[in-house]
Amino acid sequence: MRKILQYILKLFASAVLAKYRPKIIAITGSVGKTSAKETIFVVLETKFPGKVRRSLGNFNTEIGAPLTIIGGIDAQRSVWSWLGNFLKALRIVLSRDRGYPDVLVLEMAADKPGDIIYLTSFIHPDIAVVTAIGEMPSHLEFFPELDIYISEKANIIKNLKPGGIAILNYDDLSVRELRNTVPTSRERFYYGFQEGAEVRLENFSYKIPIASSEINAAGIDFKVFYENSEADFHIAKTLGAPPLYAALAAVAVGIKFGLDLKQTAEALKNYIPPKNRLEIIEGIKETIIINDSYNSSPLAAEAALGLLAEFKKNRKIAVLGSMRELGINTEPAHRRIGQKAAKICDVVFLVGDEMVFAQEEILKKKFVLGQDVFWFETSDEAKIKVQEILQPGDAVLIKGSRGVRMENIVEEIKAL
Repeated sequence: MRKILQYILKLFASAVLAKYRPKIIAITGSVGKTSAKETIFVVLETKFPGKVRRSLGNFNTEIGAPLTIIGGIDAQRSVWSWLGNFLKALRIVLSRDRGYPDVLVLEMAADKPGDIIYLTSFIHPDIAVVTAIGEMPSHLEFFPELDIYISEKANIIKNLKPGGIAILNYDDLSVRELRNTVPTSRERFYYGFQEGAEVRLENFSYKIPIASSEINAAGIDFKVFYENSEADFHIAKTLGAPPLYAALAAVAVGIKFGLDLKQTAEALKNYIPPKNRLEIIEGIKETIIINDSYNSSPLAAEAALGLLAEFKKNRKIAVLGSMRELGINTEPAHRRIGQKAAKICDVVFLVGDEMVFAQEEILKKKFVLGQDVFWFETSDEAKIKVQEILQPGDAVLIKGSRGVRMENIVEEIKAL
């Protein structure tokens, strides 16, 4: 049944794209896709108000991407909802929908070999954005080796339209090396912190809340340079490197759509971080929660712990769930996270079987099991103990893979 749905959706999506010819920005990477999608959407809305559509939720698969193209909904197992999706697609193919978007911003996931090859067989981007890959990306469990995973991601670039643009994170070595896959007559364009990136960020500073009463002032100030121009930027209610990279990706896309730095800086003032992704929210007992519970990977977990380290005046608590789908990297990745957590944190909670490896590393560093490091099999078991141990002024990072359901802990300890 799924294969039949894929086939029908592919036919409809292909017909819609052929008829309306929207500009397509496709985004992939092991981390940072959703945040980049949201920043790009916010920036392009200033040039095409009401005429930009982006993927919603997890619409980044062989089912979700074509549903975004036709403007469908997640029908799940409802026959009537699927029929509604198909009738809507048929209507916009047979008649003219004057409200159809001028620009589509689409996430493309690579959960297994062939995923992006399939999507780009009928979705040919005008712009392809590759956010980050890292040394130990998620979903590697389903790829024989890292090079095959990277090659799968590269298909988003290989299938650019003639004259298309590959926008690449210069700071990620695996992404930077994708420059060799950019076809003739397509452009490479880099963003990052390092010299060599055309769109470059410098002089960033975090507004770190010390008390829960200061949470609304949390944010990042930074400066962006491109050619002979520069502009000051501010992003509110989030912290850390990932939103900075998402902002840079949006600036790069904006430039290619004719927007200058000041225009993109103004647009990004309206950016709201996606739910459960480096949100800074108030917790119970006057605590500060860094809610990054949506998903996890080694690269993202290290970045989140790096942010927690910036809360220098607070007791630092990390609540870390297992990182799934890492294949042969499962043990070394969890040990590495354990080592980093031991250097940064005052208290560590670990959730999930794979976090036993992290616990072993933490216990080597004068932590005491049951006193300042705790392990639980599930998030439901962990949430009560986390609540008990909180004190006013604590900074609490919550992060883990989807399957560990770390949002349960957020719900338990966030302020009402």
